[in-house]
Amino acid sequence: MSAVPSNDNELRERRLIEGVIARTSLFRGVHGAPLSALARQCWSLSARRGERFLERGARLPGVFAVAYGSVKLALGQPGHDERVLRLVQAGQTFGEPSALLGRPARYDAQALADCKLVIIPTVAIYALVDDEPRAARKIIHGLAERSFEVLAELESTSLRRGTERLAAYLLSLAGPEAPQPCTVRLPATKTVIASRLDMKKETFSRLLRALAEQGLISVAQRNITILDRERLGSTAG
Repeated sequence: MSAVPSNDNELRERRLIEGVIARTSLFRGVHGAPLSALARQCWSLSARRGERFLERGARLPGVFAVAYGSVKLALGQPGHDERVLRLVQAGQTFGEPSALLGRPARYDAQALADCKLVIIPTVAIYALVDDEPRAARKIIHGLAERSFEVLAELESTSLRRGTERLAAYLLSLAGPEAPQPCTVRLPATKTVIASRLDMKKETFSRLLRALAEQGLISVAQRNITILDRERLGSTAG
């Protein structure tokens, strides 16, 4: 009697893994048999809220994809403020450079909420690239897109004022198709978001108040309602 639930669980797990992989920008063009073959070589990992499941210097078994939850990638040393590099949400991946190049991780990864992650092993990715030219092009395209995102983040941090960075970040949470007004929820605490935007928490709170006083947004704890998308876009530059 116990074998059937076990098989059912394995089937659900395999379907979950296939669904997670297919939703990522890195593997979105992989379908059918190649996707199933890739998924059979993957496994899942659960992480509780607050758990640091990856530390700087560790070797990655593969690329990580977030099935659900939220992950913080950060640099930190004892006695120094943490620098948040990226907040990874469901359907997104991380660890590509370290996994594909076989080099140690350059950051810590911590679960901001209870998470389920899918590990896509490096050897399976290279096998897919070797066997499926179309999939290889999609993966290259996904990596190139991520490179542009990193450059845009670097430009924003280096060249934009704090108000511009905050306005652009709020608009990115809303997305281009969101109605007006629309409410977005900060994916982490104000302290974490402030670090992600390379500013102090006090500065982050002050800039939120300033945008609210101008009538561009309203703030209710972590819920931000964008009241005037056009003016907020002008503020973002």
